[in-house]
Amino acid sequence: MLRRGSTGSHVEQVQFWLSGLAQFSSALPSVNVDGSYGAATQNAVRAFQSAYGLTADGVVGETTWNALYAAWVNAQSDIGGTAYPGAALRRGSRGSDVRLVQFWLRMAAENYSELSGVTVDGSYGASTASAVSAFQQYFGLAADGVVGRATWNKLKEVALAVANELVDANIAPGRFTVTTREGSSGTAVRAVQYYLRLLAAYYQDIPTVTVDGRFGAATKAAVIAWQRHAGLTADGVVGPLTWQSIYQSALTVMRSGPVARLALGEDLTLAEGESLSPGDTGTGVLALRHLLAFLSQWIPQILPVALTGGYDTEVENSVKSAQQTFGLPVTGLVSAADWDAFVAAGEALYAASPAAAAPAPDDVWPGYALTGGSAGPAVTQVQRWLNALGAVYCGRAFVAETGVLDAPTLQALESYQITVGLQPLGVVDDATWESLKAAAEPFLDQMEV
Repeated sequence: MLRRGSTGSHVEQVQFWLSGLAQFSSALPSVNVDGSYGAATQNAVRAFQSAYGLTADGVVGETTWNALYAAWVNAQSDIGGTAYPGAALRRGSRGSDVRLVQFWLRMAAENYSELSGVTVDGSYGASTASAVSAFQQYFGLAADGVVGRATWNKLKEVALAVANELVDANIAPGRFTVTTREGSSGTAVRAVQYYLRLLAAYYQDIPTVTVDGRFGAATKAAVIAWQRHAGLTADGVVGPLTWQSIYQSALTVMRSGPVARLALGEDLTLAEGESLSPGDTGTGVLALRHLLAFLSQWIPQILPVALTGGYDTEVENSVKSAQQTFGLPVTGLVSAADWDAFVAAGEALYAASPAAAAPAPDDVWPGYALTGGSAGPAVTQVQRWLNALGAVYCGRAFVAETGVLDAPTLQALESYQITVGLQPLGVVDDATWESLKAAAEPFLDQMEV
């Protein structure tokens, strides 16, 4: 139990989650991450408990701890919500991205005895640069004290592994430690389950699993599904080959960004009188963002949104544009009637000649991964590129330019990835997109002629 007067790293953890959530909800006050549970932290905990329907006693027990972590993961979206900011962080940098790096460094230091933590103050000074250099050296990166893309991704990977109890002390993420099978338990099983759960978000043939550290029938079924997907012996046992396939594939898709597909919009139903509104966070808001992103690909009047975050001004404006497009009251709030109208429109676009309904595709990377079930002009672009290559290279199959990433398109995509030396996972990430674009564009004019 953490309460007023408590100190230490667990208090810092709570304070960091609270400060992060405060960026998504005006109802939550921000707090300093200093490891001291004072009046400000107590008030922030009470505000969080009130907002999430918990007993508002200002004390962090197991229920509040788990709710804080779940809320923070939802706000960050875990896969994509903490994407590389696009510019390297170095001495003199300031802001929330620096705070996140500093927090990740603190989490790493808790698990790796050769590393030391830093103060989470958002200021990239000498101590932060030194801690970054030590982290880089420990994990085999160029030790320049600058957080570029590779260091950012490794920091995030290590911090998530520590936070989710996927690694034992001084064991690097991804290191194979023990063969696991039905009946096994412990950290290695949690790691298998966690990465399989990530993969299930990208591949419809992989069932999702609970991350509980117990290798039961459901985990075995998910392992077998992955082994079949990856062309491995489907025995449900996680040895070195299966582990490396799961781990490396999870890292690849995590770096691809989140996935937008209509199916995510069906995960939420709103009861009569229920609504989503500005300031809300959680899975409902994430599902709404995915649905709006899908609709905006097809209907130019609907303003696009990013796939992660809370119900902010961007979402409110997109909702208003969708309501206006569908002749609904323009409130900026999503009622049950609004949600049903949005889902119905998405289903209609998905089912009826989607390529014809889409605006003309271009060659700009959409900013999120494409996989089975994805649809829209970005998928049409991929299909056009695959067909351009099929016209000039023997053995390449043609695919219908439907705008839906269906089984034939996935097969043609994986064949292309194998040919050019990309990981054949059937996911269009930024590397696959740029490779297809470069390979196919010289032949597009020939197709049109």
